[in-house]
Amino acid sequence: MDSHSYFERLVETAGLIARHPDYPGKHRVVEDCRSEVEDLAHAGRISAEQGQVLLHILLGACQPTV
Repeated sequence: MDSHSYFERLVETAGLIARHPDYPGKHRVVEDCRSEVEDLAHAGRISAEQGQVLLHILLGACQPTV
């Protein structure tokens, strides 16, 4: 699998998580995903820039909705 399609799949997954309605435990799942993104970047499986994109998407999951 090339890294571009891998990253695209990660973006799609992060978006699904971020858009999912709130539920008990969602914050913990988002934190686990953020940790995974950091691990992937540290291991070189994604670039630092790609990691920042994913973290930005996941940050939206923690924003209060009005």
